[in-house]
Amino acid sequence: MVVKRVFYIIGFLLLASTAGAQINIYLGGNLQGNYSWLRADEHTFKPGFGGGFSFVYWEYEYWFLKAGLDYVYKSSSALEYPDQYDVDITGPDDKINIEYFEQALGIPLTVYFRPYESGENALLITGTLQMMFTVHLKENSDEFGEVVRKGPELNSRAKTNLGLGVGYQRQLDRYMYLNVYPSFNFDMRSYRPFNSITLTAELIFGVY
Repeated sequence: MVVKRVFYIIGFLLLASTAGAQINIYLGGNLQGNYSWLRADEHTFKPGFGGGFSFVYWEYEYWFLKAGLDYVYKSSSALEYPDQYDVDITGPDDKINIEYFEQALGIPLTVYFRPYESGENALLITGTLQMMFTVHLKENSDEFGEVVRKGPELNSRAKTNLGLGVGYQRQLDRYMYLNVYPSFNFDMRSYRPFNSITLTAELIFGVY
């Protein structure tokens, strides 16, 4: 009888301590819409999209960290030399209009700052360093047609992307949050460097 009471007391204490413990591990997902352009002559602005999985470590009240895995689709066109079509370039006037369609996987590391909060709402400031890997690139021109590159056919598949954003956080439940923020993102090292304005909607929920 005494042993049963001891087990009951220990179980109650463990349950109480778990219920009172601070949750600092969050999981979730995000959806993205982007408006992108190439850093090149006579570029165009085109819409794209993305999404991914979020892993958040939130130990301190006013800032937290996120890692994860993202998929991003971007497109744009620009005036460039057609060296990827294996044609002879004879002069500076040989540039043509080429459309680029890029699909990439990214591993983001994002720092979120919450400098101001009011009730269930908070201001978010974000900074992101993302390692990205191009998995599919399509190039198209009216003069030479379409070229598709993927896997080992791609030159310089890895690239670095930086992002800065300002947005909004809404607490939906005790351990559930919605983050919405626009950001400016730009490629630092890339075969075809893009700039993007990205709107991210991210839902995270505490698990431990």
